[in-house]
Amino acid sequence: MTEISESIIVTRMSRPVGVTASAVVAVLGSILALVFAAGAVASLFIETPQPRPPNTASFVVMGALMFVAFACIGLWTSVGLFRLRPWARTSILVFAGLLAAGSLFGLLIFVSVPIYAVTPLTENTLRLVIAWLFGVPLVIAVWWLIQFNTRSTKAAFASSISEAASPRPLSVTIIAGTCIFGGVSCVLGILSRIPAFLFGGTFNGWTAGVIYALFGALTLYIGKGLLELREEAWILAIGWFGFSFVHASLVTLVPPLRQRLLESQRVFTQNQPAPVPFDQGRVINVTFVIAGIVAATAIWFLIRSRDAFAGTEIP
Repeated sequence: MTEISESIIVTRMSRPVGVTASAVVAVLGSILALVFAAGAVASLFIETPQPRPPNTASFVVMGALMFVAFACIGLWTSVGLFRLRPWARTSILVFAGLLAAGSLFGLLIFVSVPIYAVTPLTENTLRLVIAWLFGVPLVIAVWWLIQFNTRSTKAAFASSISEAASPRPLSVTIIAGTCIFGGVSCVLGILSRIPAFLFGGTFNGWTAGVIYALFGALTLYIGKGLLELREEAWILAIGWFGFSFVHASLVTLVPPLRQRLLESQRVFTQNQPAPVPFDQGRVINVTFVIAGIVAATAIWFLIRSRDAFAGTEIP
């Protein structure tokens, strides 16, 4: 018992300053997410000069629940970081990877795409605000990716009483987390009744719900299987990201499919209380180009990690 207690004390004392700072930032970010969630729900009780779009309430509530979920995960991870738990290092690396990809995605779209129906001053102000909204999380994500891959940080989490090292590569963990996040997001599409877009076509009502349900169940199954290093999940993941790459390529490169998607977007946004100031064609092009790159990158990492799925399953 004495040796274990001393090991715990030494481990806590040797916690790098960057890890402590990261945990504090994660706590603050979690609190901010809870504030956003509360503000989003509160906005539903504020009267607006124009009627809200259909299904606004369900969309806002689901978005708020996702913020609450992120906040809980962030607080849970922060506690693990303070205690130098190896799973907390993996958790923050996965989140940092997702945060970096999402922030970079937002910057590429909303900074490079033309903005219409606004004055030059308003456009510059809007771009500056967007740059801060996406730029700050991107900087934090890059900081975490560097901080938690340094030799000193790895050594701090590698104590004699820590859990055994996982045979699962970090890239597979990040891909699995992305799949699980995508599967949960499909629930938002079902409850808010958002149309489903597939190969330039638009599906509404119960058809869209079935598509979201199938895609959500599949990606959740893939994500769980990847975490358990199941070979069938590895095969399904490559097939899923291959399908995503083909879909993104066709919609981007085939003019009729892209045009059908643009028309569907116009129909979907025409009931919005305010016009969308961004060039929808550019947004769609950039979105699908990035989606294709992400899918191809995921396939590359999965193929590189093939040996991890060779008869090794994590219960």
